[in-house]
Amino acid sequence: MTQEKMRFRSTLLGSGALLMAIAAASPAVAQTTPPPPTEETSYDDNAIVVTAQKREQNINDVGVTVQAISGSMIEDRQINSLADLANAVPGLSYTNSGSNTPVYTLRGVGFYETTLAAYPAVSVYLDEAPLAFPVLTNNLAYDLERVEVLKGPQGTLFGNNATGGAINYIAAKPTDSFEAGGSISYGRFDTIQGEAYVSGPLSDKIGVRLSGKAIHSGDWQKGYTNDATTGKTETYAARLLVDINPTETLRVQLNVNGWVDKSDPQAVQYILYRPNIPGVPTAVENYPKAPERPRAADFTESINPSSNNKFWQAVGRIDLDIFDNVTLTSLTSYVHYNQDMPYDGDGVTLQDFDVAEFTGKVRTFSQELRLANSGSSDFRWVIGGNYSRDKGDDYYILTYPDSTVAAALGITRSGYQSQQTIKNYAGFANGEIDFGQITAKAGIRYTKSERSATSCFFSLAGQPHGVIFTGISDLLRAQNGLPPSGMTFDSDQCLTIDVTGINGAAPTYLPGEFAGTLNEDNISFKAGLDWKPNRDTLLYANATKGYKAGSFPSSAAATTAQLTGVKQESLLSYELGVKATLLDGSLQANAAAFYYDYKNKQLRSKLLDPVFGVLDALVNIPTSDVKGFEVELNAQPTDGLNVYANLVYVDSKIKEFQGFSGAGVFDDFSGAPFPYSPKYSVGAGFNYEFPVSSSMAAFVGADLTHRSSTTAIIGNAPGYEIGDYTLLDLRAGVKSQDDRWQFSIWGKNVGNEYYWTNVASYYDTVARYAGRPATYGATLSFKYR
Repeated sequence: MTQEKMRFRSTLLGSGALLMAIAAASPAVAQTTPPPPTEETSYDDNAIVVTAQKREQNINDVGVTVQAISGSMIEDRQINSLADLANAVPGLSYTNSGSNTPVYTLRGVGFYETTLAAYPAVSVYLDEAPLAFPVLTNNLAYDLERVEVLKGPQGTLFGNNATGGAINYIAAKPTDSFEAGGSISYGRFDTIQGEAYVSGPLSDKIGVRLSGKAIHSGDWQKGYTNDATTGKTETYAARLLVDINPTETLRVQLNVNGWVDKSDPQAVQYILYRPNIPGVPTAVENYPKAPERPRAADFTESINPSSNNKFWQAVGRIDLDIFDNVTLTSLTSYVHYNQDMPYDGDGVTLQDFDVAEFTGKVRTFSQELRLANSGSSDFRWVIGGNYSRDKGDDYYILTYPDSTVAAALGITRSGYQSQQTIKNYAGFANGEIDFGQITAKAGIRYTKSERSATSCFFSLAGQPHGVIFTGISDLLRAQNGLPPSGMTFDSDQCLTIDVTGINGAAPTYLPGEFAGTLNEDNISFKAGLDWKPNRDTLLYANATKGYKAGSFPSSAAATTAQLTGVKQESLLSYELGVKATLLDGSLQANAAAFYYDYKNKQLRSKLLDPVFGVLDALVNIPTSDVKGFEVELNAQPTDGLNVYANLVYVDSKIKEFQGFSGAGVFDDFSGAPFPYSPKYSVGAGFNYEFPVSSSMAAFVGADLTHRSSTTAIIGNAPGYEIGDYTLLDLRAGVKSQDDRWQFSIWGKNVGNEYYWTNVASYYDTVARYAGRPATYGATLSFKYR
């Protein structure tokens, strides 16, 4: 037996002993029949209901690791952004990027690729309707019933591209009687935030809910070499839900939602000079580094960093009961997104790498049909199929007159565009059968994915790209035994040089448009056992395999080496878990241990380009793994007091990979951890509510979040470290006993911790994305019903 297998067995045995110890701590384990509930309360009165298995279940009956954040928690903790959500979910990391594409990493599994048409490793859904690309997932956190975060591969029910897990936003639904409510907040940086909803029946068969949210704030970032400011927020979002129940067996749900984001893109902090072409002097080399203050950030004012991004989605769901306890479900979704967002990529007032124009669009369509038994029989099953068509286009104009590339080659501006279309076809089946206290689970999904991509790097008027690329082409042809092409390439045509061959053909070393295809298929599966010795305890064991589809990057590439696609990755997961309700229901203890066996993990690395030096590239990591565990405790020691604590430990490791570091050095990265994968994620907090009169109550609360250090690149090159950080949020307020109104004061990152979530490099600079400084404010909310 190899040492790796011995360590794996020891990890599972030790984790299994821990899980069994938690289960054994439940006093109900020794009872064959649980005590009946009292007349005042029942066992399920405070149960959290989730749809992790695409049907409603008590969260403690679901044999997977799932975190549920209620709508009231979202309001109390002021969860308004993706960064706020990540801080509330142990093991979830959020990373910003220059192209406005958020990156999620869950238990060390993520995919850092900022192309608009790049599928994630953590899928996101709104009421089970997919938001195929991460850029579509902004501005969702309002008027929610809850958010569910499923950890581990979710390929059988949620499809391709959920190797890390799935995030499902559940919108608050139309009510049986008239209700209305809203909130208004004012905070630091002149932030004004308003939310409102109105809900109720139009008739005995039609219910409607309309909600919206708007945020305005002033600039929160300011230059450290000048008086320029940036960072304003201006977003608007709205959602209309219509539930139609024409008969007892037919239910129709319509969801039309959208948002407009006119906020400033975040300015980065310049921290390191790393020339793309060494030995070429530039003014950037002597530019002062950003101080370690969260608000300090320089940028090029002339490109007017701003955004005008628009999104809307239409979702239709039909549920038809065709037999006793058998329901046919149709789920249709269409998404329309446009992006317009120039930004500064280098963190200096000079133009080393600025994106003067960045426009893009996304169009997605998906259709799912499934058949499931909807009753509570001993055998529960679902079978269905899915089709989706996703299309994403990018268009960039880049300016870099102060870069080493400009100094060495005389080129100062260029552009590129790309188009990608992906079609997915899938069929799936999932079943659960009870044998007394044991439930056996199995699922399978077949997916076929067809992706095509075209990309064009082009010059602009007055630029000598044509002459330069003609010379480079002839030089590469001569080095590879080919005669000169005898051609002269114009600056306004596609100039990416073919050095890899396209679709199996031999390299031509001629400039032109890149075109590539990826046709892949796979079979995801899940098998597991749940053991529920009593209503207070659940132990589960799962083996799951999931896939993430292959991908093409979108990049201003001088050669096709930077545009070569990566093939699909696979992740085989083994997980043991326990959920135990202890101390007469006053303590909920959950724990899980997991091991991920990774093949062909997709990561962003570096390459040496013959024109522009060190550039980004997508690569496949042949073999890697992740080991870890997590523990979550939620307690209610006295009336009104709720306390929680959680710990997630993740040990990610690359087993086999050789490539280029951030400094452009070729190296062996075996044993290196994954980027954006902190080893420890810790959370703790409390909320205490107590009466102050017969009609009014007061409350106080706190939330502490800690993330250990990680890296933004393979091998952790100097400057790419992401340091550990600890954030403290506080809140206090008063409310009516009937929940009709509430007033609170709150603070986030009250210790004003300086931290950052990402490090990126463009041409000659390495720059950080700093977290927000201390923010604080007051909120007044009300409800009418």
